[in-house]
Amino acid sequence: MRRPTLAGLLLAMALVPVLSSAQLVGRMEDNREQELAEMVSKSPVFAKGFTGFTLYDPTTQAYLHSQHADMFFTPASNTKILTLLASVKVLSNGMPLVFYVSSRDTLWCWGTGYPMLLHPDFQGVDVLLDWLKARPEGTIVLSDAHFMTPRFGEGWSWDDYVAGYQYDRADFPIYGNRVVWKKGVSNLPTAIPRYFDQTLVYRQEINGNTPVIDREETANVFYFGQGAVNKSALWEKVPFHYSVQLAAQLLSDTLQRNVISSRRPLPRKGQYEVVRQPVPDTLYRKMMQSSDNFLAEQLLLMASAERYGIISIDRILTYATDTLLRNLPAATAWVDGSGLSRYNQLTPRGLTQVLEQLNQQLDPELLRSLFAIGGRAGTIRNIYAGPGGKPFVYAKTGTLRNVHCLSGYVLTQTNRLLIFTFMHNNFPQPIDELKLEMNRILRWIHDAY
Repeated sequence: MRRPTLAGLLLAMALVPVLSSAQLVGRMEDNREQELAEMVSKSPVFAKGFTGFTLYDPTTQAYLHSQHADMFFTPASNTKILTLLASVKVLSNGMPLVFYVSSRDTLWCWGTGYPMLLHPDFQGVDVLLDWLKARPEGTIVLSDAHFMTPRFGEGWSWDDYVAGYQYDRADFPIYGNRVVWKKGVSNLPTAIPRYFDQTLVYRQEINGNTPVIDREETANVFYFGQGAVNKSALWEKVPFHYSVQLAAQLLSDTLQRNVISSRRPLPRKGQYEVVRQPVPDTLYRKMMQSSDNFLAEQLLLMASAERYGIISIDRILTYATDTLLRNLPAATAWVDGSGLSRYNQLTPRGLTQVLEQLNQQLDPELLRSLFAIGGRAGTIRNIYAGPGGKPFVYAKTGTLRNVHCLSGYVLTQTNRLLIFTFMHNNFPQPIDELKLEMNRILRWIHDAY
């Protein structure tokens, strides 16, 4: 056989196309996107339900992969990502704590939805309490005439009024609109605040189905049974039925001053004063990391108070949808701040673009610190841990029955920040199976990019 000459070899090599570095990177991207597409679309775990997914590069403004990106899903608590954006935008100059007028020996107050007053999770951060303590007036009057929001959101479960995740919306919330029941004398439950000790009644449990602490639907009458007595430890958070009259009574007990309620209308803008402070990062962080429904709802109410003077959830949601979300690729159904309602409808692409707006609005390190941190903090502290314990997933979870979503930011091994959204609806299997599959894919993204 005749061997090729050196000249022939050189000629053959010259005819082979030389790929530029950009072309090489492009081929690598194509290969990664194909592998990622197969991981998501052919996942036997995801195939049991309906899954939407996007992976977006904010630097190149390109989607690396998407599946059902423009289909509508129930987002559950991923709705709080929209609430965070609206709050950051509307409350950029600070949040209103209270509207007030001082007249002789009377301090007239109109609540703004400020949620931290005597809230057990914000001790030492509550500016309004210190301000009220320092006021010289002998009488404080609370008015809710400007409050135009139902206590429960559209589509909320009516029978969850006693659940520790569904609290009344309020103009002047106090103690987080909840009672904390703990062990007291003779193993009987005792309340924080103590005001509610007088409202507790023993009731025989029926078939063991009675909650440890129960409550009348429209009254602050609380029940306990033998289950509460027998528990070795008791720490139950139960919503109370809010009214401005109750807020006045609780505030009077705390301040040891005369506090009453009224229906006096809020004066025109310019005829009342406003107490204001910057929104503390801890407030946003508590909402996002712990998925706190109460804080999410109250933040939107504060945004309404800031923008309009009145507290109207419908009005602030209309503004946020028509203005802040006007550039989303599809119409959005947004009905509450927390995501408790199944009437909320979002697309993976739309949610990704909201995450991108937040990425442009906030300092990157601050933004990531507000979200739950994989393996470290919040609702994903027990999963999505990075190699060597180094965090790489910063995300918001959203869960209802047969609904689980995870959306946020993934930091790859090359320090590349990508935005992702997983939305799962109508699946029959345990949520842990979805979490493990998402963890596998996110770890692959971390390593591949």
